[in-house]
Amino acid sequence: MKNMNNRQVHVPGPHDRDVADHCKKLGVDPAEERKLLRLLGKNAPLHEIRANVSPKQPRFR
Repeated sequence: MKNMNNRQVHVPGPHDRDVADHCKKLGVDPAEERKLLRLLGKNAPLHEIRANVSPKQPRFR
């Protein structure tokens, strides 16, 4: 009998996230959230959201 190696491997791609929920989680201001929604749409991969969010201002004590 032949040795059959028919194993299927599932490589997960980037999961789409809700942009509005992620902005609320990060504490992004509403103007920035509207910009991201126009740019990316309602759902986008996490790396796209992180790449397009402007960095927060540092909070000094």
